[in-house]
Amino acid sequence: MMLSLREVEATAGRFQLGPVSAELGTGVTALLGANGAGKSTLMKVMVGVLPARRGSVTVRSGASGEYSRPGYLPQDFDAPRNTPVADYLGFVGWCRASRSRPVTDEEIHGVLGAVGLSDRARSPFGRLSGGMRRRVGVAQAMLGAPAVMVLDEPTVGLDPVQRSDLRALVVDLARERAVIVSTHLAEDVAAVADRVLILADGRQVFAGTTAELAARGGASTVSSETVERGFLAVVRAEGTP
Repeated sequence: MMLSLREVEATAGRFQLGPVSAELGTGVTALLGANGAGKSTLMKVMVGVLPARRGSVTVRSGASGEYSRPGYLPQDFDAPRNTPVADYLGFVGWCRASRSRPVTDEEIHGVLGAVGLSDRARSPFGRLSGGMRRRVGVAQAMLGAPAVMVLDEPTVGLDPVQRSDLRALVVDLARERAVIVSTHLAEDVAAVADRVLILADGRQVFAGTTAELAARGGASTVSSETVERGFLAVVRAEGTP
């Protein structure tokens, strides 16, 4: 499973992204950067919501290298407020299904169970808490068993127990696919990430393993503290506050 970025550049309004180059394979890649660094913009380019102005984005899965549509949780995820959760997921599944791989009711109930919302299948989306809505967003990104998942701040609005459960789910999903997660939480990175990609003012300033990032901060072990120190060392070296 692989998402390949080659000299990617994009424009969103006045914001300029790139160039960004990275090979993101099976496992978890954390996308880091300050507010406005370009994380959400890059994720939109990864999934085709925003076209790249230059360069290429390639998503492949399996030995044959066939195209696989990424699963995507946008930062501003929302759904029709009066629609029951299972019905919404059924519609998303219908949109993503192919003749060779339909999305079944069993799969819909499976993804709801994975995010801890089995008992909310018939609840209207608008009656869910903010954390529950975020988990519905993760569930819809899982439909169709995509080879690549792109999750923009999936732990926002979750309580500590829910955040821990979601981290465990991300690690499990990443055993057989590439999962790209943006976050502001160093503890998320230390808990789940194999690799880290850092942006500053739209520019790629670091790409490496989580251990290599910790080493940039002078540490030999990975923890939330050493990840944060490494991140600060990288962005300050680039002249970013």
